[in-house]
Amino acid sequence: MSRLVALFRGINVGGRNKVPMAPLRATFAALGYVDVTSIGQSGNVCFDSDDQPDVIRSTIRGAVADRFDVDVPVILRAADAVEAALQTMPWTPAGIEPKLHHIIFLATAAPTDARDRLGDHTPGADYVVDGAEIHVRYPHGSARSTLTVNLVDQRLSTVATARNLPTCQKIARELRG
Repeated sequence: MSRLVALFRGINVGGRNKVPMAPLRATFAALGYVDVTSIGQSGNVCFDSDDQPDVIRSTIRGAVADRFDVDVPVILRAADAVEAALQTMPWTPAGIEPKLHHIIFLATAAPTDARDRLGDHTPGADYVVDGAEIHVRYPHGSARSTLTVNLVDQRLSTVATARNLPTCQKIARELRG
């Protein structure tokens, strides 16, 4: 079995797409996934499965839409991929609060010209594209940035979701068991 995390895009954010975590975990268990846990309230569900990623994504998305009337993208990462994303973080948190460091997880690997497509629309922020992740440092906070998951979706023709560094670290610890 593989240890995975499902990263939901846009649940329990700003009072929209409300999905309680206990019933969400129960939904995963009812689908046959094992050792189901959640991190925070924004849709980070860790679990074990032998199924193929495409099957898992569509099964989870359909079950969440049916049970909670919320249809949002789901991005999957294996435990080793989360660890690798943390290890390749291009900056140390020194001088900037860890919550201002984010990883944007992409549904597909970024194109080779991703940096050109995204451009420099983020005054004061730095970012590095690394495969299927984008590491972002928002020294003035992500709310003031123009580098958003919607911009990433549009410019890179993919689906993205972001988590701050402390949340990514919690996910990695949970995936390690």
